Amino acid sequence: MTDKVAATDAAAGYAPLLLLPGTLCNGRLFEPLLRELGNPPAEIGDMTGARSARELAGKLLAGAPPRVSLLGFSLGGIVAMEMVAQAPERIERLALLSTTPRPDPPANAQTRRDAVARARRLGIGSYVDDNWERFVAPARLEDADLRVSIARMAREVGLNAFADQTEVAIDRADSRPRLISIRVPTLVLAGTHEQVCPLDAHREISGAIETAWFVTVDAGHFAILERPIDVARHVRAWLVA
Repeated sequence: MTDKVAATDAAAGYAPLLLLPGTLCNGRLFEPLLRELGNPPAEIGDMTGARSARELAGKLLAGAPPRVSLLGFSLGGIVAMEMVAQAPERIERLALLSTTPRPDPPANAQTRRDAVARARRLGIGSYVDDNWERFVAPARLEDADLRVSIARMAREVGLNAFADQTEVAIDRADSRPRLISIRVPTLVLAGTHEQVCPLDAHREISGAIETAWFVTVDAGHFAILERPIDVARHVRAWLVA
């Protein structure tokens, strides 16, 4: 980030935005949200090049501004919690969208790796197809544009990154014992039709962090794309909290 961007963010009253996408997502994930926010300066974290949440968090911190307003979606939220654990003094505020503080169940590792193998055989689009009913609310199942958008991101991120991100998801800490030490304004947001990261997991986060609040929007796991106007309203409030 340039000094000019950092200065602009300081004038806005909050530290620079660092946005962390989820598995097989990239900066396109945040475009509707940023438009609704008036396109503030923001940096998209590179969620590749590591095979554990701890390693990826360290890599992101090494390349980030001294202090950030940190927003993570899904796997990005998992890594965001690891970043707070490693460098709490560098996180001015925290937003956790469609995510979980829980460790990955050991039995889930093979299922995740099988999904990568299937994507290698059938193409990355098979992963989106296999999970579509879990990704969005029932009302959006026939939304072809949304499906194309999510599949496009998956193709752009690619199979090698998918394999690495799968290992990050598997090799992550249980963040629940660490949540109580977080003292910054924390937005916890989920879709009411969430099927990937349980709503109870979001409540665990907001219940453990004294400065957190939990909100829901009428959406599935991809609430940030399904309901960008509603998500932006809550993110805007978080930025001035």
